[in-house]
Amino acid sequence: MRFVQIEILPSGRALVDIDKLTHAVPQETGSRLFLGAQHLDVPHSLDELENVLAGRTPDDDGEKGGAGFQMRGQR
Repeated sequence: MRFVQIEILPSGRALVDIDKLTHAVPQETGSRLFLGAQHLDVPHSLDELENVLAGRTPDDDGEKGGAGFQMRGQR
């Protein structure tokens, strides 16, 4: 079980077991996550959702990635 805390619509947060996530569908105001027989609406596009579920910021474009490495003197 891998849990991620995520924003949900209309407002609030939920703890989601991402192992139960079957698929996500884009909507006008974000995306709908399907977790077995249940669903959650979240205020993120599919691109943002990928970052959020990976524990990154929603707007991370990958330019700050270092595969776990950091440059000396930067944190």
